[in-house]
Amino acid sequence: MKICIIGSGSWGTALAVSLSASGHNIKMWSFSSEEKDLINNERRCKFLKDLVIPENVYCTTSFEEAIEDTDIVIHVTPSKFTRDTVKQYKEYIKNQIIIICSKGFEKESLKTLDEVVEEELPNSRIAVLSGPSHAEEVSVDIPTALVVASKDKEVRDLIQSEFMSDNLRIYTCEDVKGVELRTEH
Repeated sequence: MKICIIGSGSWGTALAVSLSASGHNIKMWSFSSEEKDLINNERRCKFLKDLVIPENVYCTTSFEEAIEDTDIVIHVTPSKFTRDTVKQYKEYIKNQIIIICSKGFEKESLKTLDEVVEEELPNSRIAVLSGPSHAEEVSVDIPTALVVASKDKEVRDLIQSEFMSDNLRIYTCEDVKGVELRTEH
């Protein structure tokens, strides 16, 4: 699959490395040219010092370039930037599944991030992906588990089958709010 990851921090990069090891082509978006260059030229992430990023991971600062021709968009930015970031890239969304990997609420409205994304991208197929996990562990293929929640069974099943690997187990459920609001890590 062709997957876009919006956010080039530790969690976004860990997911990129894990998914690229499963054969997916990954395009990441970064707000920073410095991070983009570090990923593309040195194959490193400033937050995961010992990690070597595979060649099938490409980073750009262009939303259009990151999103075009992808099947899935994984949103991994801090909650306080979620609405503004989605507003910047929503014109490039066609029929991709949107997976929210950020935690928290929108400060001004106290809405959950799935509600924010649904407001900005009505009629999108939305899922939430969460731990228990740590970016450092996922990035170096330490066995771990994640949970994907969506109201859409087809979306849950697709994410489970495409994201699961020998060392990454994906569980599914319908409880979007429960997975999104889970506080322990």
